[in-house]
Amino acid sequence: MAVVVAMTGSGDGLMSPTYEIRSGTLAGFNTLVPQLGGIPSDFLAEVGLPADCMRRPDILIPISTLIDLLNLCVRELQCNDFGLRLAEQQGLRMLGVLGKLVLKEKDLDAALSASHRYMVLHNQADHWRIIERDSRLYAYRICHYEGLGVAEQYSELALGAACRLFRELAGADIRPRQVHFCHVPVSSLQRYREYFEAEVFFAQEYDCLVFDAEVLERPLNAASEGLVQYFEEFTQLLIQGQRGDIASQVRTLILQTLGAQQHNLAQVAQLVDTPVRTLQRHLRAAGTSFKQLLQEARMETARWHLRSSNIDIALLSASLGYTDTSAFSKAFRTVHGNSPLQWRKLQH
Repeated sequence: MAVVVAMTGSGDGLMSPTYEIRSGTLAGFNTLVPQLGGIPSDFLAEVGLPADCMRRPDILIPISTLIDLLNLCVRELQCNDFGLRLAEQQGLRMLGVLGKLVLKEKDLDAALSASHRYMVLHNQADHWRIIERDSRLYAYRICHYEGLGVAEQYSELALGAACRLFRELAGADIRPRQVHFCHVPVSSLQRYREYFEAEVFFAQEYDCLVFDAEVLERPLNAASEGLVQYFEEFTQLLIQGQRGDIASQVRTLILQTLGAQQHNLAQVAQLVDTPVRTLQRHLRAAGTSFKQLLQEARMETARWHLRSSNIDIALLSASLGYTDTSAFSKAFRTVHGNSPLQWRKLQH
């Protein structure tokens, strides 16, 4: 996967990063837009995205382009709650291949930990900070970008999809205690209450979902046949252009499942429906190994974030699956000759 990070000029002559997000955040777009009377390819083309964007889940989209697309849909489809409607299409599907692995976790706590790491690694525009306090679970959305205009629809998509993820993982009866948005309402208050089934507050300091902490102990729902089929088709779609290149297939799947934290060959073998020993033999024949491909995937993802986001080094390290920051720094220095912090400064 080629990673290209665009840079834009600022008034002081410096170059600032264009925060990017993977196209998986648009899961359900091709289903929703026709329901509202639109043609998905027309909207994608107008903001400069390829018509087959939905069939290429690993494509990178500038957050500004995503915001423009959502606002375009609001205007042209006369749908003020487009972000929430798109969120209704998502849930586990927004996790891509990782969703298949998340379903095997023991409870909601473990599943959310893996989902959180995935979101950190696949989105430069924002990340979630999850805090348990006074028998409450606070899920804060921390925004990295500024000055991109009207981003309310993206905020509503993000919180709406996160709330749906909770419910799809562990029960449709899960309801947040409160929902906080930084912006003022763009739809009727009734629409927000209907979607979240909770009291919704606006003009707050942070976007935030508040739950009872006890929901973390809930066991996960059994996956529906439709969901299992979706993940199978998604996996095949992701690797279909790499038939005959087992190393590229494995590397792609590693990149898509870094949030699983404890990577092992058995996980990837399961995803490609190949016995572990057979997969090992194929990788050896290709002149590589699972360990080498994992290292390459981690370093590629680390460079993407260090070059073009302000993510905390400790958060990046933990999300990539390192036991501590020093282990990540040592691995990064071995490959690049500099610590992650030094390398970031050199890029900027």
